[in-house]
Amino acid sequence: MAAGLDDLDRWLRDRVARGLAAEDAGQFDEPARRLVDAQAGALAGQVRGLSSVPHGPERPGALLAEYALLRLLVHAHRRPDLPAPLRATVRSRIGFTVPREDVLSDGERVRDRWCVVGVRDSAQEQLTTRRAWLRGRGGRSALVLSFAPPGRPLDDSLTAGTELDAELAFFPGAAPLRALVAERHGEPVPAVPDGTTIAGFLTEHAAALAADPWTDRWPAVLADVRLARPADDGLAAMDAAGDVLPLRTPDPWPLLAVSGGEPVTLAGEWTPRGLHPLAAWHPTEGPVIL
Repeated sequence: MAAGLDDLDRWLRDRVARGLAAEDAGQFDEPARRLVDAQAGALAGQVRGLSSVPHGPERPGALLAEYALLRLLVHAHRRPDLPAPLRATVRSRIGFTVPREDVLSDGERVRDRWCVVGVRDSAQEQLTTRRAWLRGRGGRSALVLSFAPPGRPLDDSLTAGTELDAELAFFPGAAPLRALVAERHGEPVPAVPDGTTIAGFLTEHAAALAADPWTDRWPAVLADVRLARPADDGLAAMDAAGDVLPLRTPDPWPLLAVSGGEPVTLAGEWTPRGLHPLAAWHPTEGPVIL
């Protein structure tokens, strides 16, 4: 694995030396394959994901930012003096796995009433991943992952728009987010999650990013937001203070229909490209999965 990371370091320096505007067909495939051979599967996925960086005048800058984060990860892995939580984060980002049994026996346990605020599936090569985002009444966020090969069913025990009394066991890390459902207490019930302001969400996200600079997704639950059109003619969520977050969705019409110009509670998956809406709660219409 160390040799594979050294190869990635050289590849990153070569890419920058050649110029970020230089493009080769399949330029990310070979370094990703080498990382798979080096048993750094998670890192291979990040390199392969560089192909999704949008083309256009902002692409070189976006690629440079991604290269910098990858090189930071390589250098962090080489340091023997990292605090244990940060070292756990670095190892997981590279591809080291923590056995489920270890998480259940040694992971941080948090019991709360957890609202399932959104579920999103993504396919990559021979695996489909389901991300279930949870928000506790105590203000803690969690991510429960499940995986399945093509054609096989995914775990559907967590349904968006419901709340369950459960104890979660968190994976180790500098900003613990991924968790397992260790124990359930009762059946799920319909519920509206507690939302926050946009400023409150950004403060929370900034703290997570400071602890784990490789954080690429974070759940957002916003209370009393309306849809707005900022100057760039895109769609955004705006709260009572006038703060806005850009929305990124291929089909905005369900969200426009359920909100009808009224304030809603909106849950989504935040990435550097904006907020991908997952669910909305209208005071009279109830939950709508987006």
